[in-house]
Amino acid sequence: MVRRIVTLASLLFGLAGLAATPVAAQHAGAPRVPLVGDDSTDPDVQEIFKDLRARGTAPLNLHRVYANAPKIARRMNAVAAALRADAKVPRADRELAILRATQLAHGDYQHEEHIPIALSCGISQQQIDALAKWRDSKLFDDKQRALLAYADAMVSEKGMDDATFAAMQRYYSTQEIVELTMQAAYYSASSQISRALNITAVGNPEKSGYGTCR
Repeated sequence: MVRRIVTLASLLFGLAGLAATPVAAQHAGAPRVPLVGDDSTDPDVQEIFKDLRARGTAPLNLHRVYANAPKIARRMNAVAAALRADAKVPRADRELAILRATQLAHGDYQHEEHIPIALSCGISQQQIDALAKWRDSKLFDDKQRALLAYADAMVSEKGMDDATFAAMQRYYSTQEIVELTMQAAYYSASSQISRALNITAVGNPEKSGYGTCR
């Protein structure tokens, strides 16, 4: 099971490299594939939805689209749960990395879903509003700037430079750097999937329960 999760995560992280290509933002409307309903009899779908509700959130459009490939979706759900529950790095730092990664990947769906979480973790609305031009802003401290520069470098055509990585090492342990890299890459890849399949918050059957810093 662990091997399968790691393999899936590697695939997702590979997709994240596409995030640097500028493209139009997602347009509102129905997803390009059906939303799987609660009446599905597929055991993997039922397990996914049960697990989500046990963790405090309803199955959202993203989960219902992924459920069209139920076995893979179940393992993706396990990766997302691990990123949320098993990371050592502070949640506020994770959310800042996710916001910047989804912004760079034009992942409107993921970006909007994570704004309430980021706010509950202590990131201000002013910081969120300034995120696109963070280099010109005085709202971010040195640690946050190191993290934002790292997220930018992950999708840069030039790749990660030594100075950017060294700045991260001043504030984070090796484990924390790897965790933040995984967070940013996972949500960049998720953004690519949402844009391809036109997954938006429009018509979400239920609301997310992820809006608190926990």
